[in-house]
Amino acid sequence: MDKRLIIGIIVLILIVLAGGIFVVVNMNNKIQDNTEKSEQEVANSNVNINNKQENQNKQNTNTNTSKKTLVIYYSRSGNTKQIADYISEKTGGDVVRIETVRTYPSNYDEMLDTAKEEQRNGGRPELKNKNINIKDYDTIFLGYPIWWGKIATPVYTFLDNYDLSGKKIAPFVTSGSSGLSGTPSDIKREEPNAEVLEAMSITSSTLSNYKSLTDNWLSKLGF
Repeated sequence: MDKRLIIGIIVLILIVLAGGIFVVVNMNNKIQDNTEKSEQEVANSNVNINNKQENQNKQNTNTNTSKKTLVIYYSRSGNTKQIADYISEKTGGDVVRIETVRTYPSNYDEMLDTAKEEQRNGGRPELKNKNINIKDYDTIFLGYPIWWGKIATPVYTFLDNYDLSGKKIAPFVTSGSSGLSGTPSDIKREEPNAEVLEAMSITSSTLSNYKSLTDNWLSKLGF
């Protein structure tokens, strides 16, 4: 056989073999590319799912923490103050202390005499903080001591001066032993268009346990 013919045949076979190898390599590359793309798509999908879940979690967290709460209270001896500060710490709510222009007597009995006279005459002591911002708050924790079986008169001044319509009011009360003394009903009469939530009472005998009592109360209220 002619050598040139043989060489031509060999060259042709080599070309065919090279072409086959090229096709196989291309197919393998395509398969690998498709596999990598699929893996990347799965990874991207997982990232998207994780991002969505993270965003959802953030939204849920924001929903839980976006409750605008105000802790407002009157405290003469400091008992109501420590509870108010703890509620603010647990709820993240802003805290405001009601202060009167006139200072009450430091002696407890004298203070009670003054309070009794105010109650008898329907007195409303003037407050120092006259521009308390409450319009941006949804829930108001309202704290006060019990004086002669009633809400401390500075808090009555607050209720007279501010319209709490549409707000949720959560009263917390400190007393020697008298408990709530029906004062949540008094708040309802003063603020008929507000929702008065379950109240908490801390007496002298339970004051040392106020944190756990407050935790339980806040839990009932959804905080």
